[in-house]
Order: sequence, then structure tokens, then C-alpha cells
Amino acid sequence: MNPCPHCGSAIHEEASFCPYCAEPVNARKEIHPPRHMPRRALYSALIVFAAAAALALLAFGLHNRPRTYESDTGELEYGGYRLLLTRGRDVEPVPLASFHAMVDYAYRTPAPLYAISLEDGTAAPETFLDGVASVTAAISSPNSLVSISCTEPEALSEYYPEAVVLSLVDFILKGPGDCAAQLLYTITMKNGDVIRMRQAYTFESISIYTYTAQDAPIDTIEELQALVDRACEEIGEYDQLHLYLPAITYAGGLEIRDRLVRLYGSLAPDGQRTTFTGTTRISSPQGVSEFQDIAFQGSGQDVGILVSGTTRFQLVNCRVSGWETGYQAVDSAWIDADGTIFADNRVGLCFDSADTPMVSDNYYTGNTFQSNDTAVLLKRVGSDASLGFPGSRFVGNGTDIDNRCGQKLELEGAVFK
Repeated sequence: MNPCPHCGSAIHEEASFCPYCAEPVNARKEIHPPRHMPRRALYSALIVFAAAAALALLAFGLHNRPRTYESDTGELEYGGYRLLLTRGRDVEPVPLASFHAMVDYAYRTPAPLYAISLEDGTAAPETFLDGVASVTAAISSPNSLVSISCTEPEALSEYYPEAVVLSLVDFILKGPGDCAAQLLYTITMKNGDVIRMRQAYTFESISIYTYTAQDAPIDTIEELQALVDRACEEIGEYDQLHLYLPAITYAGGLEIRDRLVRLYGSLAPDGQRTTFTGTTRISSPQGVSEFQDIAFQGSGQDVGILVSGTTRFQLVNCRVSGWETGYQAVDSAWIDADGTIFADNRVGLCFDSADTPMVSDNYYTGNTFQSNDTAVLLKRVGSDASLGFPGSRFVGNGTDIDNRCGQKLELEGAVFK
């Protein structure tokens, strides 16, 4: 029992009020019944939560799913690399490659793909290939005027070692006119990303102007030079001049500049053949110039054939003899020879050129290098393409190949005696 705080009467200790004075003693605690969330509000909350979770999962999936990248400009940035479609060893994007070609003549041109590191600006073909699952190439034209195809891409080609892959495009114009084509590289990465890079091609046929001894007087070096000069002024920049020469000796050499010229010599029944006795100079920057079945006979001095500029020049079934240097490339020129005899020169064939923009052919097939002090002298070669000599014979030379610049050589199939 406890006393009432108001009147002092003895009351029960758990009483809420005093039975004597009716005053409240212990304060009542208000009891709040439990509150329940309405079902509609609960469902709404669950829906909002589920939607938020779904959006988070979708965002994660969209961020990590494979992506497709496309370029028609010859370049594209991807994963720390600058990808480039070019036309040769010059590592600059080429969205449009233009060609001037003869009708019914087979052409082949490289289409390398480069990957340049954005971090240090160097070619990084091997590290980029680590993330590549496959690379394909395809080329097509809506015009039947051109027959065109491309090879399967070759990874880390020896001819373009800084390129990721190399495809070679082969084409033949079937008639005069203009047409176009498109090359497509498809690169599938190991993470599922797909990269598509396109390169446009245009083709324009060129004209060939042919002259023989019946068309113009060409019995002396002066007459021949006058015809070449006049014709080169009249024909288009990419047109070709083809000259069929009589089996006579020209007392001097020929100078050809800024036009593509092909000279075809001849052989008389008595063994006399088309011959030049002075230095012939060629500087024709567009395409490949060529001499066939011609002799270049020196007297122990000078250069027999001097090729300069960015010319690509070829000798076929010719003879080069009696020169200080028989056949020489300077500046950024590229020279080639097939079935040609280099004899009794101090130097038969000499490379002294740098930074050649385009290589026409790096195999010197079926030549004979005989009785030269030095058969082949390589001071500077403007390409890292290896030089091959399949079927060529080196006989009685003081030095067969003086490889001063350390050019890569392929000597399988060459004969040394």
C-alpha cells in the first residue's frame, strides 16, 4: 500500500486514482495500435524498386555489350589506337584511292591497315592484334567496267611489317571510261566489338599513243628525242607513249620526263639490235615506265640508265654493258629488271635512293650478272621490302652483292659461280 499524494489515504500501489479523494494517481499510457501500409502503396513501392533494379541492369548491359564502329574516312579511333587505311607505306589515311590504268592490263595495289598507338604515336600491330578475333576484306563495284577482287588479309606481312594486316587489290579495266569500287575491312574483336572501315576506289582509263618508224622519222637520237618531246607535250598526264624502235644504234642517250614511256627494241637478222650509247635519263612520276629488248652500250664511263624522282622503272630482256654504273636509282626512284644481262660494268645495278613511295616489283628474276667489278651495289634502298633474285646468275664478278645498307635479301634460287 502507498499513501495518496493528494489526501494521504492508503491506496493500492497500482491504483490509477484515489478512492477517497477521487484524484488521479498514476498517469495512463496512451496505447497506439499498430499501423499497416495499405496494399496499394506497398505494391507501388515494390514496382518502383523493381523498375529501378531493371534500369540499373539495363544500363550495365548496354555499357558492356558489344559495339559496332564504322568509318568511311580511312581512319578511326578505338581502344587507344588510331586505325588507318592507307595506300602504301606512307602512314596517312586514304579515304579515296584513285588509279589511272590501261584497258585489259592487270594491276595489283596494296591496301594495308595500320594501328597507331595514341599514347606514343608509333605503329603497334602486334599489341592491337592481341585483341583481334578475325579480320576480313571484301571489295566490290557496281560497274561491270572493272573486274576487281582482293586477297585475304595477311597479318604482319613481311612487305609491310608495321601494318596490322595487308590485303592486295587486283583489278582490270575492261574498257575505256570511269568507274568506282569500295573496299571493306571488317575487324571483329575478342570482346565482341565490330569495326568496319571502308575505302573508296576510282578508276579512269588512260590512252596509249603508239609510234613506229613508219609513223615518224626516228633514225637518229635527235629525231627520236624530238618525237618523244613533242608527244609528251600532246598526250595527257597519265597517258602512255609506246615507241617501237628499229634495230639501229643511237649515238647518245634519251631523256624522258613527266610522262610514262615504253620503248620496245628490235633485233635484226644480222644480230644488230636497238642500242643506245649515251646516258638515258628517266623521271616519270606516274606509274611504271619500261624498256624491252634494248642494249645500252657504254665506253667505261658514266651511267647507262639513270632513274630519278619518284619513278618506278623496269628493264625487260635488255643488255647493259661497259659503264661506270650500268643501271642506277637515285632520289626516291625504284628500279627493277627481269631477264636482263649486266656485263663488264664497274657496277651493274645500283640503288642509291631513299623513301620510295611505291614499290613496283622487288624480285629481280632471270637476270645475268657477269664480269662486273660489283654486280649489285646497295647504298640506300628506299623500302624495307626484301630483294629477291630468283633464277638470276652471278658469274665472274669481283663482288656479287655489296649490301652496304643491310637490306634484307632473298637469295634462294639465285646461282653464284
